[in-house]
Amino acid sequence: MSLITRRIAALGTLPLAVGAALALTVSPASAAPLVPPAPASNMVISQVSTQGPGGVTDEFVELHNTGPQSMDISNFSVWACSNSGQHILLATVPAGTILSGTEEQQPETGQYYLLAAQGYERLTPPDQTYNGNIARTGGVLLRGTPNIENPMGARVDSVGFSATNICTETAPAPAQTTNFSDQSVLRVADQDTNNNAFDFRRVAPAMPRNSSSS
Repeated sequence: MSLITRRIAALGTLPLAVGAALALTVSPASAAPLVPPAPASNMVISQVSTQGPGGVTDEFVELHNTGPQSMDISNFSVWACSNSGQHILLATVPAGTILSGTEEQQPETGQYYLLAAQGYERLTPPDQTYNGNIARTGGVLLRGTPNIENPMGARVDSVGFSATNICTETAPAPAQTTNFSDQSVLRVADQDTNNNAFDFRRVAPAMPRNSSSS
């Protein structure tokens, strides 16, 4: 007799209401499907450049741990969001990647992680490179570590550069201009209101930061 069968048989010695409740805990058919909520995360997309002096693939995505504790971002993934509604995988963060936390009262001291396209020509070396392209009016999506409930990884953060892009949070961040100048879209002091128009500003020159940046 299996352990579950013995437990169900033992329910006969309990009051009916209690037995029914316990029976539900061992009955797979009665379990509701798991729908994971969007996680509250201290990991954010802190800066994006969709193009640069080197052309349309002179681009990068910068991540930042804004929380007080170190964060393991093993197998987090970065996606390009097209204006046709597609998510296109750019990169998966290697296992064992841990970013230190942000000290209290110093909002930008947490560790960064810099991913850059193969055409990247800025001076700060990336922590990781990828093949792919983020459209100037497209967007970027950050997903967490995959698990059974969410095999692609839960949505952690996103930013879009047009009102219709699927990764835009509330209203779009300002897109870069079309002259291939050294620009980026930078998060304002780790602010995250889930409104890209409030949380990001366009800056020139770009200021990419990697895991060695202070």
